[in-house]
Amino acid sequence: MIKRIFTGNYTDCKAGNLISISGDKGKSVGFKGKSITKLAPKRVFWNEWHNNIGRIPEEENTKFYIQEYYNQVLSQVDIEALLKDEKDPILLCYERGKDFCHRHVLAEFINIRYGINVEDLIIDENLNISINRRPENVKKLLVEVLIEQLPYMKDKKLKQKVESMMQIER
Repeated sequence: MIKRIFTGNYTDCKAGNLISISGDKGKSVGFKGKSITKLAPKRVFWNEWHNNIGRIPEEENTKFYIQEYYNQVLSQVDIEALLKDEKDPILLCYERGKDFCHRHVLAEFINIRYGINVEDLIIDENLNISINRRPENVKKLLVEVLIEQLPYMKDKKLKQKVESMMQIER
C-alpha cells in the first residue's frame, strides 16, 4: 500500500494528485481530473441521510450514513488496488472543512485498515498547505459500525484490527 494518502475538497485543493471520489466526478464544480467513483456514496442512502438531517438526532443519522457507506462501498472495494498506481493522492469531494462527508469516513477507514494517517488538506494557488480537522465523532462512529459488522466481515486483516481495538478499549 502506498504510504501517503490525503483528502480535501474541490474548492480548497488547487494542486497535487487530485482525484475525485464523488459520484458525478466533480463535474458540477468544473473538476476535470481523475476520478474513482467506486469510492462515492450510493445515491439511495445519501438521499435518506440528507432527508433525515434535522429530523432525527444528528449522531443517529451520521451513524446510519457510516454504516451504509461501509456496507455498500468500503466492504466492497479493494482500496489498495484502487490506489496502487497513485503517488500521494488527494481524494476530493464537495464538503468543506469540518462538514461531515464520506471522505472523512474513508480517511478513518484507511487509518484503521492500513495504518495510514490520512490528513485533510487545503492547498492554495501558491502551494501553501494547511490541514483541516475532521469532525470528531467520525472515528468513534466508524469503530462502532465495524464492531457491529465483525460477524459478517470477510476482510481478515480488518477483522483482526477491529478485534485488537476492542481489546484495547477493555
